[in-house]
Amino acid sequence: MGKLNKFEDVDVFASLEAIMKQNTGFYQSDFDIDRQIIAEKAASPNKEDKTLLWLSRPSGTYCFRERDVFIKDTAPNNTWRFYKEQTRDLILAYAVELTGVQGGKIKGNLYELDYEKHYERVKDNTVDAGTVTLVYEQGTREQPADRRFDGYPDPQLGKFERFEVQPKDPETLQSLLREEKHSRDKLTPGDFGAHIEALHNNLIEREARRIVADMKKLPVPNSPDKSHFMVELSPVFTRLASTKDTERLFSMLPYKTLSFSALKDQRGTYALIGKDENRDREVKKPRPSVRAQLAQDKKRTAPKKAAKKKDHGLEV
Repeated sequence: MGKLNKFEDVDVFASLEAIMKQNTGFYQSDFDIDRQIIAEKAASPNKEDKTLLWLSRPSGTYCFRERDVFIKDTAPNNTWRFYKEQTRDLILAYAVELTGVQGGKIKGNLYELDYEKHYERVKDNTVDAGTVTLVYEQGTREQPADRRFDGYPDPQLGKFERFEVQPKDPETLQSLLREEKHSRDKLTPGDFGAHIEALHNNLIEREARRIVADMKKLPVPNSPDKSHFMVELSPVFTRLASTKDTERLFSMLPYKTLSFSALKDQRGTYALIGKDENRDREVKKPRPSVRAQLAQDKKRTAPKKAAKKKDHGLEV
């Protein structure tokens, strides 16, 4: 993963949704749950509710409080680790600091995370759970973390609302969270629009490289009539890509006999090439984006600033 950036004072909902649309092809409705969590935490007076960890995966999203991810064996901790330990899914992960509400929009700062490196920090540095706070409509009750509980009403405290795992060593947890914040604060401010464009370009290029690699692996033509090699376009890509994106993908694939087609009695869209096509080729270099071209042109044509001169004159 390249250089990480932070994006300050952004519209949190709009920004996370834009990221999601570059990676989450299925179950985008998960983001509705994230919205509820973020809105609830934005309204909370508790400081520990203001820092969240959010991830986008090909089939859904998740949003957790950062402190919960760093407590061992909580659902947030197990879920955050699961996608590194049990899948090969592409994960886009961010820390979210909620700073307030402005003009009816929840504002905050987003910080890119290298998910694999962040996973290692979580795996190596989580703290043990100590107790669980059971929250009812008329009060709370504490119990050991390893004792089972249910969501039944309490005779004295009324309806059960939620539970919260407390760390066995609160000071160690707070130290970990301070280290995480210190690390995030050092990130370079980035251009969020350019970030989304880079994610979108990566979506297309990644699909092109996957198709080329899979074409090379095929031992014999595998189309129904055995006249072509074929590889299915990723269902996630086809859900997220526009017509222009598909055209750009087509232009990056290095085959003279290439076609995209649906097949009778089969779902999906396939890239097909003739059985005599040379498959020992690499992805064509993608064309630079319009934004990148304009930025480069502006940089080349911008007038050079004159060097500042020191004024050594004496005041009189």
